[in-house]
Amino acid sequence: MNRIPARITNIQVHEGVSCVTFDAFGESLTMISLELPQGVERAKEVVLGIKSTHIAISARKLPEAAISNQIPMTIGKITEGAVLASLTLLFKDVTIESIVPKAALANLSFAPDDTAIALFQASELSILKVL
Repeated sequence: MNRIPARITNIQVHEGVSCVTFDAFGESLTMISLELPQGVERAKEVVLGIKSTHIAISARKLPEAAISNQIPMTIGKITEGAVLASLTLLFKDVTIESIVPKAALANLSFAPDDTAIALFQASELSILKVL
């Protein structure tokens, strides 16, 4: 599980669905959830979680796609297996792992130190801890 420190900037709740916005190193992240942990309130520091298999990679942002979280990161390392590829991504001071099908990287030509866009849906992000 990847961990990202962040600060809550906004909370909207309607009919039991919460949309929470965070600031993580100057980047805005959005989470949609049916339940929020106790203590979640605006300006609180939190640790967010996202599974490695839920992070897609792109060479550019996709403004025409309904993907809330599109965050620039630096590729640290690419490890290719028979079926999957693991990318170590650097998001400021935090290391994030993305696991994607090896074939999905074939057309992207990424190398270490390249900038990639990490893509993940708001429903894939979670609050692991309220600080």
